[in-house]
Amino acid sequence: MSDNNILAIGAVLIGLALCTSGFKIQKLIITLAWFAIGYVLAGYIVPYFDLSSNINTIIQIVAGIILGSLGFKLEKLALLIAVAYLVYGSLSLYIKELDPNMVIVVKLVISVLVGTLATFFIKPIMIIVTSLAGSSIIKAYLPVFLTIPSNVLSIVILVIFVGGAIIQFKTS
Repeated sequence: MSDNNILAIGAVLIGLALCTSGFKIQKLIITLAWFAIGYVLAGYIVPYFDLSSNINTIIQIVAGIILGSLGFKLEKLALLIAVAYLVYGSLSLYIKELDPNMVIVVKLVISVLVGTLATFFIKPIMIIVTSLAGSSIIKAYLPVFLTIPSNVLSIVILVIFVGGAIIQFKTS
């Protein structure tokens, strides 16, 4: 078996995990990512205090734990900002008849409202996004080790996406 096939099989398994358990996994990934950010940032700051390497490592781990905990809590804020940003950028296509200064105010108000609304629906949004991401990974890597006509592949991926989302809604 070639390295490409092994990589593809691993990617498909990761895609299946995202499809069926993405909501649960994303919480772990967010926490680990923020832990890593805290650990690395502390690694840049701690050397200025001229402490022993053991103390430096302990401080980095503590900083990672603190930022990991905060990052997990800030998940809703990150979603609000991302959705508000996307809505703000998209509204230019629909709001054209107003005074340019008023356009900015209307876009800000609508984007913040939609972003805030998205935070109340974080679970279904994350389930759909992780199921879509997982099925997209599968679509990209499944043809590496299986020959599937593109129309059949599209149907298989749609079934995987919908099935994964249903599994997540039932188990989360």
